[in-house]
Amino acid sequence: MKVPVPLNLALRMVVSGPVALVTTAFRGQCDVTTVSWLAPVGREPPLLAIAVRPTTVCHDFLKRGGEFVVNIPSRDVLNQVVSCGRLSASQVDKFKVTGLEMVEAQIVRPPVISQCIGHLECAVINAFDPGDHTIFVGQVAYAAAEEQAFDEAWTLRESDLKPLHHLGGYLFGTIQEPIDATPPDLKA
Repeated sequence: MKVPVPLNLALRMVVSGPVALVTTAFRGQCDVTTVSWLAPVGREPPLLAIAVRPTTVCHDFLKRGGEFVVNIPSRDVLNQVVSCGRLSASQVDKFKVTGLEMVEAQIVRPPVISQCIGHLECAVINAFDPGDHTIFVGQVAYAAAEEQAFDEAWTLRESDLKPLHHLGGYLFGTIQEPIDATPPDLKA
């Protein structure tokens, strides 16, 4: 039997995707914030959309700096993921408070986070305000992942190399196993 879901919780039914630590930079200052509303929106070129509240330092840096890095965390940095979502960069240095280590990115100005298992470096190509968040669309300029964690898709072999997923509120999880659904006529 299906039961009604309160509308203020309805989006949690489709928000079980990876959570990210998004890094931004402007005039030598860096910020990191937790983002769980992100999605691919194009293949050629590769485009990624993130939703960010306008009241944040991240939003300001995205508007002014025009670049960001989507850092894919594993369970190992769960506490830092929660902290970066709760703390305000206008009040504290989130890198200092959480112990997240900044490393120079390959192409963009914002840093990558060394403790994360993957990174997508992006340049903002569009932004629009459909509601209470701004959607920033970034073109992926460079991507890298831990060798044992990613091979055309997340391998999901080792628990410390699985991407962390946000289930809503303070609930997180990881995917347990890949399921191959290749139709028989497409198998080699």
